[in-house]
Amino acid sequence: IPNFFWEKALLSKDEILEFKNKITDTKTGKLFGKNKNKKVVFPFSRIFCDVERFVDEKKEDMCKFGMGFVYEKTTEQKQFVEINDAYKNFVLNNFYKKHHSKLDSLTLKLLKKGKVILVDCHSFSKDIIMFNDKKQNLPDVCVGFNEGCNKKLVDFTFNFFKNAKLKVLKNYPYEGSMIPNCLLENKNKNFESIMIEINKNCYFNNKNKFSKMQKLLNYYLLELKKLNLK
Repeated sequence: IPNFFWEKALLSKDEILEFKNKITDTKTGKLFGKNKNKKVVFPFSRIFCDVERFVDEKKEDMCKFGMGFVYEKTTEQKQFVEINDAYKNFVLNNFYKKHHSKLDSLTLKLLKKGKVILVDCHSFSKDIIMFNDKKQNLPDVCVGFNEGCNKKLVDFTFNFFKNAKLKVLKNYPYEGSMIPNCLLENKNKNFESIMIEINKNCYFNNKNKFSKMQKLLNYYLLELKKLNLK
């Protein structure tokens, strides 16, 4: 979290850090990252800037909770930071856009070499889900995908985790998957995106569970490279 963020803080630092820890996709970098795949990782907390949210408030459902690309409210709807248009524009231009520029650049570079599969890596827990109708019967793994996603990719991913004896659901409690900005209006037949959301209960605060899940995810990514999508 950048130092200038704290100048806007309305709650105590301890309260804000508690919220940050609660909503962070904890250790997903290590969980998914033990491999040689190309990665784009945003190095800042999502409570400061959430690069997976739409900037346009008409497109972003979470804006009604005060949790757009710049958060101003906690999951309990407490305002924790004072923001205005100037602050939003500063974060947009100096953090949000720079991250997406990096993602766009890598995506276009890899597409010149062939097919690209983007794996959108996340974790979740029950207490950060804002929609009450999506808090029940939570899976171990949520597989998210967009309309038109290659069925073979979706089926392979779903069955991979199901065969690992995990409870898997499609697009629940979260749906969709990251599409780089450069492809939002210009779809490319060689690009696919799949989101993997791991329930924190499957790995958090347990070394054995973490190691087991890390190995499983690494194996999934290796097998994904062998998948022939047509």
